[in-house]
Amino acid sequence: MRILLLVFFPFDMAMNAVSKSDLAPLITRKRCAFAISEDSNDVRIRSESQQRTRRTRQKQCGLCHTAPALSGSIGAPELPVLTTKDSRIIQRWLEEHVPSYSGSSNSIRSSYSCSILGLDIESISKPPWLPERASLPDGPATIQLSTPYSCLLVQLSQCGDGSATHAPAVLRDVINNPNVIKVGVGIDDDALELYRWSKKGDNLRTQAHPRDVDHRGRQINFGSSALWEMSSRFDIGCILPNSDPSRRLGLRDLANTILGVEIEKSKKLAMSNWGLRHLSSSQVSYAARDAWVSAAILERLQRDKIEVFGVNALLEMEFMKRQRSMKEIDKRATMRKIAKEEMKSLIEQAKEGGIPIGDHHYKKRMKELTKALTSLRPDPPPSFDQSAFVLPFY
Repeated sequence: MRILLLVFFPFDMAMNAVSKSDLAPLITRKRCAFAISEDSNDVRIRSESQQRTRRTRQKQCGLCHTAPALSGSIGAPELPVLTTKDSRIIQRWLEEHVPSYSGSSNSIRSSYSCSILGLDIESISKPPWLPERASLPDGPATIQLSTPYSCLLVQLSQCGDGSATHAPAVLRDVINNPNVIKVGVGIDDDALELYRWSKKGDNLRTQAHPRDVDHRGRQINFGSSALWEMSSRFDIGCILPNSDPSRRLGLRDLANTILGVEIEKSKKLAMSNWGLRHLSSSQVSYAARDAWVSAAILERLQRDKIEVFGVNALLEMEFMKRQRSMKEIDKRATMRKIAKEEMKSLIEQAKEGGIPIGDHHYKKRMKELTKALTSLRPDPPPSFDQSAFVLPFY
């Protein structure tokens, strides 16, 4: 049954009795009353229809994905993946899934304020046989953050012009937060790529606005706040007992050994265009699982030995306390690259006969470069004794 109540009164009298601001709540209540007077079944049906439309629009916008379940001795269930570039959506995901998340990297650490995230990035490959990609932005195209139960995929290449200047600050804050342990294989390489990408973006911003001033006319000093200086990095490439520090295991081997799951590492997907506005389901699943594996491995090890692999225990380990800053890693990598190039040049000159192989200065310089390359070698991942594990894993 529907009830309609009509009240008539002179317009002039009404305007004299109440102001326009007083009419606003009356109009609002009138609209609400009209909606409430509808049949309850109609309201429910309309609400369900709106929810279905909203979910459909989200899927069409590429926000909601589901990575398929994984096979293997144990296997793994489906993984929900949220794909976005919106800082508000990123912040909501972090608030829901990262206990230690805060807007500042200087938050005080306590036993309840630390967490672990699997991390991985995908960059746009630019092989010579694909010249159409030459104009695409350099640096990371996507960054994936994952817990064992949910993954966030942020399309950095779709943020403005793809430079770090337009990247969400909320994402940089969690990357720089020392209370959030970032886990992956070769994670220092990912961290270095993010750091150099942000350093380039910071330089571009400074060049574009060299004389930025505040409201009092004073020069603004941006400092290093815009840099992506990833802290609390945990490379699990040598986490298995008796691992060779000079040889990292890949995610595929680690997932199979520790989790009992099989993940596919497709070279075709790895070389695909990660700068697309709408990534394919295969791309999303591939990227998400790479970050998920690291988070799932740490959760599995924590169940067995929380005193070894718990968040606070990891943060107190020597390898974490003595971790190099990204500025130092960048400097060492640059020096190592220069030494490699000089050594390569000297070897080529010697082969062409420009330098006698027995030349004293040549031999001395080669020895110096070899020593430099050895001292500038990247730090090996941490390794653990067999006593740190409960074997077999499954």
